[in-house]
Amino acid sequence: MSLQNEQAEFAEVLFAEDEHTDSVIPSQNMIIYRNNMMTNLKQTLHNTYPMIAKLVGEDFFRVAIKEYIHLYPSRSGNLHDYGEYFSDFLAEYPPVKNLPYLVEVAKLEWACHQLHFASDHAALDMKSLAAIAPEQYDQIHFVLHPASRIIKFHYPILQIIDLCKGATNAQIDINEGGGVNLLIIRRHLDIMLQPLSPADFTFLCALQHHNSLSEALEEALRVDAEFNLEARLPAWIQDKTIVDVTR
Repeated sequence: MSLQNEQAEFAEVLFAEDEHTDSVIPSQNMIIYRNNMMTNLKQTLHNTYPMIAKLVGEDFFRVAIKEYIHLYPSRSGNLHDYGEYFSDFLAEYPPVKNLPYLVEVAKLEWACHQLHFASDHAALDMKSLAAIAPEQYDQIHFVLHPASRIIKFHYPILQIIDLCKGATNAQIDINEGGGVNLLIIRRHLDIMLQPLSPADFTFLCALQHHNSLSEALEEALRVDAEFNLEARLPAWIQDKTIVDVTR
């Protein structure tokens, strides 16, 4: 049996309910591996999704993540990669079907988790921009910082965050609180949440999807005819929201 096949068989047995196996190690040792694996995965999910745990309660969260681990076993040797599909799981998890905002909370927490481990990037070298001929400006592509995400939330995510942090005791009307467009970005060692106007969101989202400058500007102007790129662009370059330019 090849090493790859042995590893695949071992992983299959590890996530199976049956403690008896003729796999590559004695069956009596399998429970030790399984318990260690489950402990590590549960702790990883708890570390990644503390707001979800806060919102649903620890007991409910433990039940939910056990089901998640069963449906979405780890496929990576790096625990930082685990938990990516938790928002998808919550979207289909019957016990929380009346709590749809949990899906967006999970998306936010996964984005923040990713950004903690994303690479850094130097500020935009203005010489590279100066080297581009003016007639080529409409075809250039600005690049967002690798530790950033642009996400639209339909629920009042900032109020939910305050509630989870104990910063407010106010009751939140999930259906009437209004959504928000966010730039989520790591600045130094902190994850920052910056609300965006509809036009700013549209422009940066277009850049995130690798659209050219002219395409992004056209989309933003359709949202707001008063969108002023000459005012916004220098600020985004200065705070390292935009960190590179390509042609």
